[in-house]
Amino acid sequence: MTNTPGRSDRASAYTCCAAVTDVQDRKKEERFCRAVGLPTSQGVVDFELREPVALAELLSRRFAPVKILPGDAAPLRAVSGTYGAHAGIDFSRTRCTGDFTLVPQRLYDGVFFYFPVHGHMLVDQASEQLLGTTTKAIAAEGLACRSMTFSGNFASLGIAISRPLLAERLSILLGRPIVEKPIFESVVNAGTPGLRSLQALVEFATGAEFRPAPNAGTLTARRLHEMFLDMILEVWPHSYSNALHKPSSSIAPRHVKRVLDFIAEHPNESASGAELAAISGVSLRSLQAGFRHFAGMSIAANQRQVRLESAHNDLLRNPAVPIEDIALKWGFTNAGRFSRYFREAYGVSPFAVARKGAQR
Repeated sequence: MTNTPGRSDRASAYTCCAAVTDVQDRKKEERFCRAVGLPTSQGVVDFELREPVALAELLSRRFAPVKILPGDAAPLRAVSGTYGAHAGIDFSRTRCTGDFTLVPQRLYDGVFFYFPVHGHMLVDQASEQLLGTTTKAIAAEGLACRSMTFSGNFASLGIAISRPLLAERLSILLGRPIVEKPIFESVVNAGTPGLRSLQALVEFATGAEFRPAPNAGTLTARRLHEMFLDMILEVWPHSYSNALHKPSSSIAPRHVKRVLDFIAEHPNESASGAELAAISGVSLRSLQAGFRHFAGMSIAANQRQVRLESAHNDLLRNPAVPIEDIALKWGFTNAGRFSRYFREAYGVSPFAVARKGAQR
């Protein structure tokens, strides 16, 4: 039977509301991770946790506060395996003895990718339930997750990646800001060649033969970090997959190109859809369909992308100019909203880009 947060025996739940918020918390995290043999920033180690509260503590420190509810038929007795971490990416080979439900107490801005190899898992998201099995892999949205139930002595290969990292890498690969959040297909066939390669990468990274390499040097760990990011974006289906795989020779029809050129040449102008349709010489509906097909985004998203690119370049060239002034120059009247759009598009803050420009 699946446990839910509303069950009556709350006394049997294991809760940890710890979260890294300052230097003191960070030191506590480091002491805890050393105590259970886990990496505090980067590295790959074997681990074994025999108390559910230790698992709650670990997950709360690494991601966000969680509660663990023991299973009715076979309560959780141990979690063991191999765990690795590097700069916003966590990967693991995990085995559970017993069943349990994990309930987030605060949501994590990232995506969890699971390949079950024994038992099954059920993820309750805001709008759907996802069932992961030995043939079905799962991409669970951290910001939508209400609970995860692991049953049948669950074992899996897993990867967790923060949203800012995904946005930053995707913007580099596409050469433009990411104005719409990438949406990963939630349940996929784990047996496709690409996903089998991704599983093999997790097995390799958590294997005893490879483990000394990332633990000994930052260069290998950095390359592993990039491999996980690039392989996830390449083989796991998502809303930008077509854009990543589209041949560079793909040519937009004249009416779409005319509007793309106009937007690029007038980045600080917010022309309406009707005005752009008049420039293109086709109906607004035809123009919108053309943008979706050839540009991979809406007209408004393309306008925001161009304005963000202009602001990004301006921050690099003129780091001494106040960020609010640059935002206003490129049509962003709300500085807070501009910072949010910018971080979602590039994975870093406007301040970080200005600081990079000042160091040139």
